[in-house]
Amino acid sequence: MKNDLKQIDFLSEDYITRLNNVGYVVEFADIDGVTYLNGTESPIHNWFRLTPSYSPELVNFFIDIFKCNSNTLVCDPFLGKGTTAIELKKRGIPYVGIEINPLLKEASECCLMWDISLSELCSNSILYLNKLRALILGHKKDSLELVVTKYNISIPSIYNVYRWWRKSVLKELLLAKYLFTKLEDKRFQKILWVILADVSLSCANIHRNHPTITFDDDNNNRVIDVFATIEVKLQTAYNDVEHIKKEYQNTSEGDIICGDSVFIDSYLHQKINTIITSPPYPNRFSYVHQTRPQLFFLDLFNNPIQSSDLDLQSIGGTWGVATSILERDHIMPNKGTERILKDIEQLRTRSNLMCNYALKYFNMLDTHIVNLKNVIVPGFRGAYVVGNSRLKGVEIYTDTILARLFELHDFTVDKIYILRKRGGRKELYETAICVSN
Repeated sequence: MKNDLKQIDFLSEDYITRLNNVGYVVEFADIDGVTYLNGTESPIHNWFRLTPSYSPELVNFFIDIFKCNSNTLVCDPFLGKGTTAIELKKRGIPYVGIEINPLLKEASECCLMWDISLSELCSNSILYLNKLRALILGHKKDSLELVVTKYNISIPSIYNVYRWWRKSVLKELLLAKYLFTKLEDKRFQKILWVILADVSLSCANIHRNHPTITFDDDNNNRVIDVFATIEVKLQTAYNDVEHIKKEYQNTSEGDIICGDSVFIDSYLHQKINTIITSPPYPNRFSYVHQTRPQLFFLDLFNNPIQSSDLDLQSIGGTWGVATSILERDHIMPNKGTERILKDIEQLRTRSNLMCNYALKYFNMLDTHIVNLKNVIVPGFRGAYVVGNSRLKGVEIYTDTILARLFELHDFTVDKIYILRKRGGRKELYETAICVSN
């Protein structure tokens, strides 16, 4: 089916020709912001920052398209920071989220903790901040080593820890974490956990680009105030919970699971009606690598091998050990996908690593689709937000490759929504593949 795509002024002629040739119904989704930036100003979503996440507006676009309601179980199998679950809970729609990264799983769970009363949140915040202020002032002149010995707390075992945090800053962060462990109110503790997860990175000796983070140089004089940062975040949390309680009375409940959605049927024990999700893109971005300081600061990891093992297991992971394994391997397409993935083979002569990386990525998504068939009801609808990439000069058309993989396994591709041009580079676009059974 031909589509009048020339009205979309940011599309290239080559991209329009390719989309028209593949025969899918293609439409531009006119949404006011689809990236994480919209979430930085949205209640609850602003508790934890993850730059590769998508916007609440995009989630609501698909909730409305799919006519989700209180009788619809919606799954996000690549949950990230929980954007989908937050919007579903607000609208009273049952949800289940799956996330392989334990930090992101915990952050999502904590961002759904709205049942605390405002009086509880206020009194606990004041008490915590008063104790933290006294503790920081009391140890102002003490060394980090003295503080960790006195309170029997551990310095994060991440490699080159003092490149990540100045000693004076790390001392205050560890005191904040020490007080956190002494809290008795578990609901407040959940909210404070996600605040400390975010603060541990915002107070690190880095600056956040999109989508990566880079270290500050040695001459950087940025003022880092741990106490003030936590204080602002707690005030924000109070304001957000107050807003949620006023605006949303009929919220829903759901489950957040730590697991590998390539094998989605191993974790879901009930059938789902809908998926709204965004798997990692084939662009070598590592969610594990970007969250590593938080994983170690919050004691979710205590050994570097855990980081590389998780990246190896993740879709799109190429950091650390994953890279060395992919460099020496020779990955072949899953059986039956050879024609769909044949263009990726041209990467082999340019980079064995990149060829293996791309094939592993699509093999894992293919396996996810196969296992997805075991956990969906008749009338299932799904939206997968993905980004096209370029590896060693080879275009990776994630949108149409994923669409063809779904068709291979007897799904119908209803429509491809074009969302935006990515990063200003030619022919790098973000799209959503909408499928049904």
